Amino acid sequence: MPQRAATAQPLKRAEKKEVTRQQLIAATVDSIAASGFAETTLHKVSARANVSRSLVNFHFDSKEQLLVETLRHLTDEYRTFWMKAITRPGLSAAGKLNALVDADFHPQVCNRKKIAVWYAFWGESKSRPTYMEVCERADREFASAMERLTAEVVAEGGYAVDAVAAAKGLRCMIDGLWLELLLSPASFEREGSKRICRTYLAALFPRHFEMPGQVEMPAGGAP
Repeated sequence: MPQRAATAQPLKRAEKKEVTRQQLIAATVDSIAASGFAETTLHKVSARANVSRSLVNFHFDSKEQLLVETLRHLTDEYRTFWMKAITRPGLSAAGKLNALVDADFHPQVCNRKKIAVWYAFWGESKSRPTYMEVCERADREFASAMERLTAEVVAEGGYAVDAVAAAKGLRCMIDGLWLELLLSPASFEREGSKRICRTYLAALFPRHFEMPGQVEMPAGGAP
């Protein structure tokens, strides 16, 4: 029994350490979204996380290390989210593409704060090789999954469609709609964004995707 108690205590310390680490990463996301990279300092992160500056230094040797770990956290979170969406049992390739669209516009990943941070990192990646490496690895993995699913749909339906180009078109469409949320949040429509993507898929693969219902036009002209 004493031996069991001795092993339990380090686990509690490890858990507490991880909780604090996640608090600091969340505070970094908030700071970048609110003020950008230049204004994000270890002092401001510690204040947002409501911890001491020394505790920040205990977990991260430098601001750069904190930023890299924040980017890795975001990419891991995003990967886990879309992977979970497409690994649900019973989904066809078309069903998985639909699931990817749903995942990409889910509020957990598609919200203005996180998108602002994504664009901040992408903007810095040209001059910071580590950011470029992390971003490119995450992009390649997502692109590969989408291309594989698109190729399956093309093969199943015998479509005269370039699967790689079709997947790239869908990714570019999603990126553009994410940018709309960042720049014009008042006009952004989550469900409308999904309809746009599904209209694209239905136009390419009419035997696998149903064209979303047409928006009823008001009398007298366009809405």
